Amino acid sequence: MMTSHFQREGFFFYLLTLLGAWAASTQGGGRRTECPSCGVQDKDVMIEVAKQQILQKLHLKERPNITHPIPRGAVVNALRRLHLNKPRMEGLFGSSNWESDGDTSETDQQSYEIISFAESDYNESSTKLTFQFAKDNEQNVHVLQAHLWVFFKSNRTGQDSQTIRLHMIQEPKGTRTLISEKYLEPKWSGWQTFSLKQILQDFFDEENKSLKLELDCDGCQNIPFMVNPSDSHQPFLVAQAKVKEKSHHIAKRSLKCDQNSNLCCRKDYYVEFKDIGWNDWIIKPEGYQINYCMGLCPMHVAGAPGMAASFHTTVFNLIKANNIQTAVSSCCVPTKRRPLSMLYFDRNNNIVKTDIPDMIVDSCGCS
Repeated sequence: MMTSHFQREGFFFYLLTLLGAWAASTQGGGRRTECPSCGVQDKDVMIEVAKQQILQKLHLKERPNITHPIPRGAVVNALRRLHLNKPRMEGLFGSSNWESDGDTSETDQQSYEIISFAESDYNESSTKLTFQFAKDNEQNVHVLQAHLWVFFKSNRTGQDSQTIRLHMIQEPKGTRTLISEKYLEPKWSGWQTFSLKQILQDFFDEENKSLKLELDCDGCQNIPFMVNPSDSHQPFLVAQAKVKEKSHHIAKRSLKCDQNSNLCCRKDYYVEFKDIGWNDWIIKPEGYQINYCMGLCPMHVAGAPGMAASFHTTVFNLIKANNIQTAVSSCCVPTKRRPLSMLYFDRNNNIVKTDIPDMIVDSCGCS
């Protein structure tokens, strides 16, 4: 965490140095522009700002360190069950459009879909499952639904039905609370689900970090009733939730840049996550459309669009905070944005699907 803090400070110092040099050059008799962000097109700077923006929107202090990757078979199986009734998510690992067409800028909630794989402790009479979660203290999480998926194998020697009981273990005393129970017919195998909506809501409200569950079986005759973790049978928890987010204001539109004009416009730029070493924790999409605004803003085209957190606001605020002297009268900034759909591993190896608001610039205007 401390390393991440110094890295972030170092990056912004580099950005500030770059802007200071740019400001000096524009005042020293060179070409003057009306907006400090209009002349900034350094590729490395744009990529670093995009990285910080993604981490900030995902409430991550640094990129997750994937030391123990989840088997691909388990991931595919969990994703299929998460989206059984969502045909639009077919081809999840194929070439689908992961840049949402929806406009979520007027909403104050960000939706999440989470898949968490259990750390399992098996024995003949019971199975303990531990799930790790992390939540920002300032986040207000509302759980829409949550289900535990477990694969049970049949007791081929038994003739009686089996009763599976699910308990929650409350620390530090290890008290067990019965959550649910299911009756299974003899010689039956397959996936079973347990509703955990209220359990998970209470878990987030109490700001815990580890959710501990225990499964035991009545009628299994000390024969293991669950298969050991494998490529496709690893127990997992699926949840859908909404998190309170700030809303933003949308203003006027503008055109893409061309070579025939130097006025305020949108410049398109695409970066692949594998090129920046992020494809190990971002499952989808394969890249990010880092569109940005550039160009001049003469006084007669200046408007008053709202400025949400973005590359341009970062640059502009750094300049103002450090009193860099520039001829700033009007600035080319984003006026409309789209969300970016992402499927990724968080720092606890949970799979998260969310639409990050205000990530893709659609149009620009003069402030």
